Amino acid sequence: MVKYKIAIIGCGNIGADICIALQKGDIPAEIVALHDIDESKSQLLKRTFRLDAEICNLDSAVSLADFVIESAVSTVVESVIQSCIKYRKDCLIMSLSGLLNNLNLIEEAKRNHIRIRIPSGAICGLDGIRSAMEAGLHRVILTTRKPPQALTGAPYLVEKNIDISGINEPLTVFEGNAFEAAKSFPANINVACALSLYGVGPRDTLVRIIADPNIKENMHEVYAEGAFGRLQTTTVNLPSPRNIKSSYLASLSAVAELRVMAEDYVTYCLYCPDRKSKRKNNL
Repeated sequence: MVKYKIAIIGCGNIGADICIALQKGDIPAEIVALHDIDESKSQLLKRTFRLDAEICNLDSAVSLADFVIESAVSTVVESVIQSCIKYRKDCLIMSLSGLLNNLNLIEEAKRNHIRIRIPSGAICGLDGIRSAMEAGLHRVILTTRKPPQALTGAPYLVEKNIDISGINEPLTVFEGNAFEAAKSFPANINVACALSLYGVGPRDTLVRIIADPNIKENMHEVYAEGAFGRLQTTTVNLPSPRNIKSSYLASLSAVAELRVMAEDYVTYCLYCPDRKSKRKNNL
């Protein structure tokens, strides 16, 4: 049976959720390579899920795969995309704040016929945003509410010396655009990055972040208006079982993207038997 070969870059929470999904056996894909700056995480993932995967450096991992999943941190995104361009491999970028800091790589990938998949992450309604863009959007606002502990350690809070550990009522800790939010909260606000990339762009997408001690879930409210009318969505997410700073829906969005790519690959192989040899020779 033909299987889509996957390299996982960043062997943490999302990588584990992808392994769990693949164990169910209904996605025609297999993990063939693992890479993490902390090799012990790669070893743990391989051992926990009994993977027949090679633990190797970034370039080697990319070269072995048909599809690359970045689930590490924003600072590695540039290197991952450059490697994917080098080896002509499509990729899924989960650390979208890193993509916002390297928007030029999106165009470079397009010129080299490399697809960069952008997941919906922890919010719903991006299909409507993308459709509305056909006639133009006038305003897009994201309001994110998270428990204080989910925001602890964010660079913006540290830089501004904002202590949210003892707050008793909701506190707005940030207001700005998506580009600024990505720099200030790189591990917390991938939803703003996804929304901006599907819509009016990072500089015109407004973001408000609220630390709320009265909630346990992560909440994302999207408001958009344009020629189509108005759109409002609210997504209430349970945190990931292994990482309170990440929503479980973010991991599920990675699995959903992988499923689509793997099924498309297998279908293509059925109609183009020489595809595997072409990919092997980078044709």
